[in-house]
Amino acid sequence: MRQVGATQTPAGELPAQVAEAIAALQRLSATEKLTVAKLLLESVLTDELSERTAWTALGLESFQREWDNPEDAIYDQWREHYRVPTR
Repeated sequence: MRQVGATQTPAGELPAQVAEAIAALQRLSATEKLTVAKLLLESVLTDELSERTAWTALGLESFQREWDNPEDAIYDQWREHYRVPTR
């Protein structure tokens, strides 16, 4: 195994672009490395949040279609049916 920074990886397992990035990172100061790490982490978290938001929107859209349909419209007038006054 070869050691890259503090991470051990089996030799030859890193894609060329990742190896290049690590080589470039090794030339940075500790503060610069922390900044890059923070930006990378934020990008992953932002992507995850965006994906979760997209799935939630898709679910809500599907729920809305199911909830608001002509077959169930009779249930929308339950107040009239049971003579319950509106507030």
